[in-house]
Amino acid sequence: MAFRILSALMAICFFNSCVTQELRMPSSINEVYKNSEMRQSLLLAAQNKVLFYIPDETLNDAEQTEVDIKCKSSENPFWAAKLSTYLSQFRQHPELFSKFHIFEFKKGDSPQVMIKKDLDQVSVLTVTYVKSESRGKVGLQTQLPCNGNLAEYVGKDITMTQFDFPTAEQFAATLEKASDRSSPPRLNFKTDFLTFLAERGALFKFNHELSFEKLSNGNFVMASILNQYADEINQLTAKNQKKSYINLWLKKINENSRQAELIQFFSIENDKELKTGIKLTGDKELTGNKKIQNATYLFSSFNIDSNDLKTTSLLGLNQCLETFTSQMGLGFFRKPAAENEKDNYLYPGFTCNP
Repeated sequence: MAFRILSALMAICFFNSCVTQELRMPSSINEVYKNSEMRQSLLLAAQNKVLFYIPDETLNDAEQTEVDIKCKSSENPFWAAKLSTYLSQFRQHPELFSKFHIFEFKKGDSPQVMIKKDLDQVSVLTVTYVKSESRGKVGLQTQLPCNGNLAEYVGKDITMTQFDFPTAEQFAATLEKASDRSSPPRLNFKTDFLTFLAERGALFKFNHELSFEKLSNGNFVMASILNQYADEINQLTAKNQKKSYINLWLKKINENSRQAELIQFFSIENDKELKTGIKLTGDKELTGNKKIQNATYLFSSFNIDSNDLKTTSLLGLNQCLETFTSQMGLGFFRKPAAENEKDNYLYPGFTCNP
């Protein structure tokens, strides 16, 4: 396997020096991810073949308060915490997982919960939230979004970005009224890999287009890959759990990325050049005052050549992460342009070509 690291990272490492940390592999799942309640919720979802669609727009939304470019603040990404609130309903009523196949969480015109079926009778549970801005003036009782002198800001405009969500009661009521879901062929796959991710606080980064993609023999691409990864992950963990660099980097990303503090992702992407490694949701900072909070996640890829499905393997990903770890060390990352380096952990990422 040929390892490729972006030259920009090497240059930054040269001028700023790389931090060397003692390598200690996680010895158990609990060391990879400690949130037992979230793990239980994600495990229930995985075992019931529930998939999650969280668009990048939602990933990058955050509650913000701003007076000027020097005095502003941005709260931790809300989507994972809100998703946790909704998923907690299933710990008391796991039978509600039988009502839908896909959970969507996205911005809309009003806060609501609804269930719809597509042409293949796939049931999609959609939770929409509303984003709004409120404007006012800084007063003597205003809590500034910075450590500046309050007297300097009194009378200046202050803007607050807020969100309105459906209540947990609305969420539960919608599910209770819904009929049971069917068993569509395109979502017929083994759950072993989803379960592996759930135990480590991670979600498969689902998108609708991938689930529809089909080979001429009738096999669905996403289901085929998830079945392959189910077999591979069982072989990989059976050989030597303590040598899992996938475990190691799921742990490191959970600890160092704001987007991954509660839930992180694993993505499977269509790419003519089969690649695997660590990726971010965006490659560049947004211009102006708006700050992007990138999600850092492990990824693999696939392509279809003459109707032949080709994929990167989980063993290849593990070897890629091992090579990166041994060559660059755990402390190696570019200091990002973001105000908080946790917003851009491991920017711009790294890849391996098998």
